[in-house]
Amino acid sequence: MRFRNALWEVIRFEAVWKLAVLCLFHPLFRGLFQTYVSASGLSFNGGILWSFLDLKGALLFLLLFLGTALLIFYEYSTAVTLTVLCRRGESAPLRQVMQGSLWNLGVMKGWSLAAGSLYYVLLLPLVGVGYVNSMVPRISIPWFIFDEMIKTAPGTAGVLAVYLGCFGLWLALLFVPLCMILRRRTFFQAARESLRCWRALGWRRGLLTLAVSGAMLQINSELARYWRRSLLDNGDFDSRFLQYLLYSEAFRKDLIWWLLLTALSVLFLVCFLWVLVGGLERSGPAGVSLPPPWGPDAQALLSILERRLSRWGQAWKRRFQTWRWRAAAGAACLALTAGLLLSLSQPLLVHHPLAIGHRGSSYAVENTLSAVLDARDRGMDCAEIDVQLTADGVPVLFHDGNLLRLADRWESVGDLTWEQLRDIPLRDGQLDLTAPPACLEEVLCALQDSSMGLLIELKPSGGNGTALANAVVDLVERYRFGRRAMFMSLDYPSLLPIMERRPDWWVGCCAYSAAGDIDDAVWRYQVDFLAVEESLVTNRLASQARELNLPLYVWSVYDREKMQQYLEMGVTGLISDYPDILRGAVDAYEAGHTETEYLWEGEGFPIKQ
Repeated sequence: MRFRNALWEVIRFEAVWKLAVLCLFHPLFRGLFQTYVSASGLSFNGGILWSFLDLKGALLFLLLFLGTALLIFYEYSTAVTLTVLCRRGESAPLRQVMQGSLWNLGVMKGWSLAAGSLYYVLLLPLVGVGYVNSMVPRISIPWFIFDEMIKTAPGTAGVLAVYLGCFGLWLALLFVPLCMILRRRTFFQAARESLRCWRALGWRRGLLTLAVSGAMLQINSELARYWRRSLLDNGDFDSRFLQYLLYSEAFRKDLIWWLLLTALSVLFLVCFLWVLVGGLERSGPAGVSLPPPWGPDAQALLSILERRLSRWGQAWKRRFQTWRWRAAAGAACLALTAGLLLSLSQPLLVHHPLAIGHRGSSYAVENTLSAVLDARDRGMDCAEIDVQLTADGVPVLFHDGNLLRLADRWESVGDLTWEQLRDIPLRDGQLDLTAPPACLEEVLCALQDSSMGLLIELKPSGGNGTALANAVVDLVERYRFGRRAMFMSLDYPSLLPIMERRPDWWVGCCAYSAAGDIDDAVWRYQVDFLAVEESLVTNRLASQARELNLPLYVWSVYDREKMQQYLEMGVTGLISDYPDILRGAVDAYEAGHTETEYLWEGEGFPIKQ
């Protein structure tokens, strides 16, 4: 009975709090952040750090970071207090408990605020077990970072070390929130007490705590394995919510899962706190501080306010009962409905979804001729390739900054001539395959009789962006491949020579990170498409790209479920290491959406006018 009461009280609070986060705190923080980013200019990829190196940027980032930490701590404080009260068979009005949680914010001061912010905003959402909050539900490291690391033994060891370190630190500091809230300790005092709590638990209670934590970790893993699609976050509940709900097939599915997952997270939070509070009480008393109830004077003021609001409401009710007010209200509703429908119109997508093989194909050594031909044989519309410039000015296919991962050598492509590079075999340790490097000319020559196109990513180094762009343009023109080629780069200035020489070619922006929401300012760039890492994909981004007739391509997608999700969101191209899985996902989507119309019904991407 007590546990059920605790669950009900926490559900009541979480419903109110999540609504406040979605409608007030998150839009406010996001608006402040976006206002600064828009004023200072959008920064992409490696340049995002420079957006916050000045005094204004650093202060704004610090303000939002610390504010987020305080809101998270306040949510935990209220949930913990409600759980403790119900565990003891006591009760208090929710308003009184929430008021008392404001006083608990006093422990977040000085260095405790700095260290606690790192703990509440970064560590707890990164682990994502037990402690959940509404401001930062989860933090995940983009998979493309780990994907590069696990291709080598030291990288795999590094990934394991990161995960083990995070979980080890999380376990050691498991009782920190309870000690700060119930014993009014600073963060560093609570960290020391957390270790003492573990010693005071005893082996039975300690095993129970570990078992509950392990069970929640396993449940989270099973849920992630079952629902492999990207989860909705707070940014998806914006002013376009109704538009997503009406027109986005993906959003409707993901919203149902979000509601279920939110309910489960509250249940897990109460179970987790119930067990931890029991363990904390074994190491000493845990007090709950509540403010005194409203006094007679305050109660009288509230009564007066309620009476005045009631009289005001009755007066407006009498006015609406007359026919004039009814007619005015009806006209206003009709105008609002008409404006809403007009604003929610859904434009056509630019073209049929493209299946693009990442670095050719993962079934061969990446960025080699065999990988490109494998992508062609598996039915890809395009093969994405990375192009660098050798010391003697030859465009070649290669991704990394040096040859260490693929050839166990420290030289970079720019340090070698083409004659030197072509004699170095490239090796894929996972496939146990070797293949020679390929130059762009070989690839263009091999694809002359094929219908597959190329998505060419320029990877300049040492300030050779202009030389690389001009060399690529010369080759593409020589082989008359411009109609089947698209160009992009993480370094936007290196694309300018292509735009100047061939404005009829498709040139796009490639991004894996951005300062602020990429969809608020990327449209200022002169691009024909946008290629983003999948962690940047949002319903808002897909919707705005569609409204502006800008194709949106996503890299690198590994799961078939996510491929389906992004296609349902309105993404017009997917880039994947696995061309067979991608081809099947795109074909299945098109077979189930035969009624979908596109601005361009021809093959490939549209012809620019």
